[in-house]
Amino acid sequence: MQNTFHGILPLLLAVLISTLCFANVSAAGETMDEAELWADISEEINEAPVYDDAKADKRKWSLSIGLGGGVSPDYEGSNDYGFGFGPNISATWRDTIFYRGKSLGVNIIRQKNLKAGLIAARAAKRKEDDNDKLEGLGDVDSGIEVGGFVSYRNKPWRFMAEARQEVDSGHEGALLELSVGTDLPLAKPLVFVELGTTLVDDDYMKSFFGVDSQQSADSGLKKYNADAGIKDVNISLSAGYPLTDRWRIAAMVEYKRLLGDAADSPIVDDENQFTAGLGLTYRLGSKFRADELE
Repeated sequence: MQNTFHGILPLLLAVLISTLCFANVSAAGETMDEAELWADISEEINEAPVYDDAKADKRKWSLSIGLGGGVSPDYEGSNDYGFGFGPNISATWRDTIFYRGKSLGVNIIRQKNLKAGLIAARAAKRKEDDNDKLEGLGDVDSGIEVGGFVSYRNKPWRFMAEARQEVDSGHEGALLELSVGTDLPLAKPLVFVELGTTLVDDDYMKSFFGVDSQQSADSGLKKYNADAGIKDVNISLSAGYPLTDRWRIAAMVEYKRLLGDAADSPIVDDENQFTAGLGLTYRLGSKFRADELE
């Protein structure tokens, strides 16, 4: 039991550090939305192929600590952009429990090319003081999304599906993210390109793209009913370079096109959305487990 606790300690430490840093950023005067911005970007950066650990399944634990930051729209559909930065932290324990950016998950199925399990993540939120366009619309509170995922990797290809439902008085909606990506045939830098789409339900669309009667009166925007459907399609590129055995630098850029009722919402000023980020991390890892050396 003691060895198990020592093995999982880096994972708990990563979650604790990230939580404290997130709180301190807000207390220091940076808005929670800016903190969430870099948390989202850090999670995307950690998908860069330079962070792949081919021997992760043989380690007791691994921990990466660094700094990440980038630019993103003020809100989904905005034509104004903001900058945020903060710690970039990820961790795994026995290739079973993992933490990255804003998500905590567990791999229940672990096969050579297939992984599937459960996940919990901080939900997207929005405050009416994020941008002048949102005045009178009220806040969409922060919350927690829970769900499951399936990932199939047969290099150079990766297929991913992740479904989550908000359960903590946030947007109260559900979403399904689907993506397919491939490594580009480059030695260095390591580059991964991915095409994806997001499907959402009525509650999600109502929270982020709808305008009810009261909101219309308060904001001056026309009343708008946004229905469930495909919210967006997106393409992203992540690239990384190993500076040393432990130091890694990576960058990501994403283009997202809002579709359907999301694109037609009076809240949306620009259907074309861009995100870009940069991260630098230092990776620690345990020696291989004894049972894997036999």
